[in-house]
Amino acid sequence: MYHSRKIVLVAGLGLAAAVVGIGVSQRGGTASADAATTVQLAALSPADTIAERRKLMKGQGAAAKTIDDFVEGGTGTAADVAKAAASIKESSAKIPDLFPAGTSMDDNVAETHAKKEIWANFDDFKAHAAKLGELASALQTAAEGGDKTMIASAFATMGKEGCGGCHTLYRQKTQ
Repeated sequence: MYHSRKIVLVAGLGLAAAVVGIGVSQRGGTASADAATTVQLAALSPADTIAERRKLMKGQGAAAKTIDDFVEGGTGTAADVAKAAASIKESSAKIPDLFPAGTSMDDNVAETHAKKEIWANFDDFKAHAAKLGELASALQTAAEGGDKTMIASAFATMGKEGCGGCHTLYRQKTQ
């Protein structure tokens, strides 16, 4: 009896870990994102979930800055752009899981600009996250080709239709 409960618990923890993108260790009820990072497996609170998505979005913003520095400022390389675009592509797949119900700005659990419309139109919201991933992939491909004009065009499209397409509908404007 104890073993069957343990298996169910471990399987459930594995599913929870998969949702947040971390691997499961067989000892101590821990999960590891890499060899240097170990976290306790537990469902994230709404406030912690908001903190994780803010971290993800700040990472995407930093990647976009790297790309903008290349396109507008002439600093960095096309390889830097390809790496930054790949990062955005990868993180965009995690966006829907970081927006569980109960984490809108109206829920008052932590600082967020997520409008409640996300959950009223969740399939559309997920489609916007997927679109960002597709546009980041196109930008990565353009960067791998090295043509600055193509990179600039793909970056503009990703900004307008990817980031902006979602933020316009689902993010409250800030000051």
